[in-house]
Amino acid sequence: MPMYLDSLPSVIDVFNEIISNLSDYEIHLMAVVSVLVVLIHGVLILFIMACFNEIHQRYSGSKTKALDTLFYFTVVLLILFSHLIDIFVWTYAMVAVNVFPGVIKTFYFAGEMYTNLDHNDPLYKLGPEFRMLPILISFSGLFAVAISGAALYSLLISTFAGPPKK
Repeated sequence: MPMYLDSLPSVIDVFNEIISNLSDYEIHLMAVVSVLVVLIHGVLILFIMACFNEIHQRYSGSKTKALDTLFYFTVVLLILFSHLIDIFVWTYAMVAVNVFPGVIKTFYFAGEMYTNLDHNDPLYKLGPEFRMLPILISFSGLFAVAISGAALYSLLISTFAGPPKK
């Protein structure tokens, strides 16, 4: 066995050290918010897709491509709005535990982390109890974007692709 493997710490020790560092109430609340954001987003996307599918089945025909296009872009806008709701939920949760002074600064931070744009801005100095926060917000944003992307791709294929070839 290679020598460097002998110097690796125990997986259990590493896991216990991470868990013990995340013992603050605020970060537990943020972990719950992370799960709730993904769940709420998933439910919103399912609702939007179910509504669109119902409308599409009711009004589909060979001459409705313009209507399908209108509905498709309406769904795109609704999904965009659902992401803004996610960012608002993060903002509200962070304001509740005073991560930053001010709502606007908190909103911008939530937006940057949710979209995974940046965290090196010196404007956003997090306390030690919130070091895990960017990871939680980023993961919820990644999952929400994946859910939305899959829904839009599915919608695009089902709406504009021709019938399957036999």
